[in-house]
Amino acid sequence: MNDVRFAFRQLLKNPGFTAVAVLTLALGIGATSTVFSLIQGVLLTPPPYPKPERVLLISPARTDGQPYMQGCAAGQWVEWQKATNSFEAVAAYEYGSQFLILPDGSESVRGMFVTPDYFKVIGVKPVLGQEFAQSDLASKGGQETVIILGDHLGIGSSMVIQTSLAKLSTSLDANH
Repeated sequence: MNDVRFAFRQLLKNPGFTAVAVLTLALGIGATSTVFSLIQGVLLTPPPYPKPERVLLISPARTDGQPYMQGCAAGQWVEWQKATNSFEAVAAYEYGSQFLILPDGSESVRGMFVTPDYFKVIGVKPVLGQEFAQSDLASKGGQETVIILGDHLGIGSSMVIQTSLAKLSTSLDANH
């Protein structure tokens, strides 16, 4: 017990050393916590779908080694889908923002444009309703004709998505 009292007295006598020691401990603990959180989130936590080891991301590449920022052209995806013998399915996706237009106003929502095989590739089934069908791939006038809403879609505090989505009259403005 005398040693602890002596240590505290020495720390009080040398405030500069005490400040450096406390700051060093705080930075060390913070850095360790940050690195652990990053490793936990990126390397140790599996993706939220079954069999993630069976999913492969295929990206187009430029021949000059520069990054290819435009994504994959629809024609390229169709060719990959036709030519593949090694994969069960090939799907494409793109993140985007849309306006969900409701009778009482509209809200901007983030979502994904996906091809019909997307749910098959990641091994997820809709809880309610059905997946996309190949017939959904055909579009009318360049506009997407089918949407699937996720259960995390929080549109305003008063909106309730009923179990019968047919009652929900919505449209997407694809120009925004």
